[in-house]
Amino acid sequence: MSDGLDFDIEQISRPGFKLAHFKDAALPIYQLTVKILTLERKPINPIEEGCLRAIDAGLGLTREIREFLGLEPVVLNSVLASLNSQELINYIGASDGEATASLTIKGKAAVDTAHMSVPEEKIIKLMFDPYLKRVVFHQSGLLWRPKEVKSEGKMEVPLCGAKRPEVEDVPLEDIDAALERLRRPYEDSKELLAIRRIERREMLFIPCTMLYFRSEAGSETQVAFYLDNKISVEHENAFRDLGGVEEVGAKHILIDQLSEVVSQAAIAPDHASELLQAPQVADDAGGEANLAPTANPTLKNIRCHEHPGLLEDALLNSKERLMIISPWIRHQVVTDRFVRNLEALLRGGVKVYIGYGLVDEDGKDRAGGKLAITAKAERDLNDLAKRFKNLTFAFIGNTHRKVLVSDCRYAVTTSFNWLSFKGDPRDKPRDEAGIYIAKSDYIESTFKDCLDLIQKGYAH
Repeated sequence: MSDGLDFDIEQISRPGFKLAHFKDAALPIYQLTVKILTLERKPINPIEEGCLRAIDAGLGLTREIREFLGLEPVVLNSVLASLNSQELINYIGASDGEATASLTIKGKAAVDTAHMSVPEEKIIKLMFDPYLKRVVFHQSGLLWRPKEVKSEGKMEVPLCGAKRPEVEDVPLEDIDAALERLRRPYEDSKELLAIRRIERREMLFIPCTMLYFRSEAGSETQVAFYLDNKISVEHENAFRDLGGVEEVGAKHILIDQLSEVVSQAAIAPDHASELLQAPQVADDAGGEANLAPTANPTLKNIRCHEHPGLLEDALLNSKERLMIISPWIRHQVVTDRFVRNLEALLRGGVKVYIGYGLVDEDGKDRAGGKLAITAKAERDLNDLAKRFKNLTFAFIGNTHRKVLVSDCRYAVTTSFNWLSFKGDPRDKPRDEAGIYIAKSDYIESTFKDCLDLIQKGYAH
């Protein structure tokens, strides 16, 4: 392979599968600021140590200890009170004013080691992998912030429902291992008593290459992650178990896609990764390729079952802007997975515009007896709109347009209802058709026309 790629494709192989596609990507990881309670071993100061050793030698009366150490009564009384509060001695007053002191078990241990154990709160920083669900260790200087991921044009690998970590999700043994790594030379080990709370969670990213493998004999696909100069089997397995393979559009990857990119990389190796940012799409039945944004003609007719792949590609690969106009919106299409992917775009700074809505002749927000949007879909999209200023979610008023625009890559005008119809080829056949536009001038014109509709509504 060319030096322009981050790995040697011919060295990455697995029986029965071919490498069909790869992307420069970034795996999310949480940097946690955690408050913990530890048992610290601290050296005893000389006066306290002298008192403990005097008591250990058999001097029990305060007068004896005072005369032996040459201390003023007010000083000795203060020291003995401190040792008593630390449970190092038993300090018993007497009616004649002469108190006695004896060592506790903890005090005898302190005499032997000249140290005492005290609870102490500490603030430490940890890296928590949401896929592996454990503390991991990475050099912070090699991790990316969200803005860097976007500026580098990398794909954020979706969390796939992996929840943000809470105190109970962080294994205590992982904290123990972290404390040992943070311990300075010649410093005593610390015993972890409890995790108080997580003060802060910051999302960072591990640079990686996401590899798509497709079965040579069927339609099975696998997604792997190449980082630290090897494939991480742990991340591959965890991502698969979370349903990530489907979320990143692996089922739409064609087995022969890479051959075209490799041949182009030989001519222009510096652009090999760019050629792979928008995957080819196949229909769900495993038919011929329906979408190849890097090699499409300016205009192309698309059929019903090609639309879902385009919508998924737009949700996963848009970098700057995404426009969706759909008269109806249903939660059967705007699923939890759809919302997670949309949120990932918004977190990456992509400007998203969603316009919808039909009205009856009397002006009510329904047409043909159907509500324009279902309650769950409206709730989920409104929640995103409240949290992200880069999402414009608008009721247009009366539109029958169905439009999809992704960056300057493509625009689609169609009869297909993007957000209310699944378009699954296994369901009852339905004739929907659209025009795929790949010419930049027409894409821009389509986007601006839709933006005007969203901003002004349709009230003719």
